[in-house]
Amino acid sequence: MNPVMKIEILVSSGCGHGAKTQEAVADVVREVAPGTAVETVLVGAPEDAARLGFLGSPSVRVNGRDIEA
Repeated sequence: MNPVMKIEILVSSGCGHGAKTQEAVADVVREVAPGTAVETVLVGAPEDAARLGFLGSPSVRVNGRDIEA
């Protein structure tokens, strides 16, 4: 049985690349991990960004790790 993956897309309001990132992640998930849920998290306040360790918009995390970190 495959382990459960948690995939998140963190975006700030007005991010011009959020929708394109959501499409790209959905394409990859369909190919390599069909049925895996992808959660989009809107990061609004600077306090939220700090709490989440938000690196910039958009950010993609798999199992809590930013794919670019």
